[in-house]
Amino acid sequence: MNRRPQLAVLGWVVVAGLTTVISTWAVSLLGEGLSDRVVSPVSRADVARALATATAAPRWSATPGGTPPARARAFTTDGGSVVAACDGGRAVLLSWSPAQGYAVDDVAAGPAAAASLEFESDTRTVKVSVACKGDIPEMSVTQERESD
Repeated sequence: MNRRPQLAVLGWVVVAGLTTVISTWAVSLLGEGLSDRVVSPVSRADVARALATATAAPRWSATPGGTPPARARAFTTDGGSVVAACDGGRAVLLSWSPAQGYAVDDVAAGPAAAASLEFESDTRTVKVSVACKGDIPEMSVTQERESD
């Protein structure tokens, strides 16, 4: 009877077992804390204590008083979108997001008489300017094609 196949199977089982043990050991050394519980429950007393010591941060700090603007409007252009507001008759860009293929350049977020930015692509520039009429932001857009 030939013992060679039996020895080959036994060798394979030993190598597979050793590989598993060594891999598990290496992962446990490298990944200390990977399987530990990351989030632990917080008691009601801890929550009450944290809330009692917390202070509210102002959501709007562009003005000396830190008061939020009365109205904000969202505008959409071919180059992207802009959210703007008026603060004491001065325009403020609150956020902006370029459309796919565009990047943002020359941001003048305000507060100012007119806040502006440019959305630029390889072939076009979309210039956005926001001014206030009373407490309502109004947008004006100019588009330019890049010449070769």
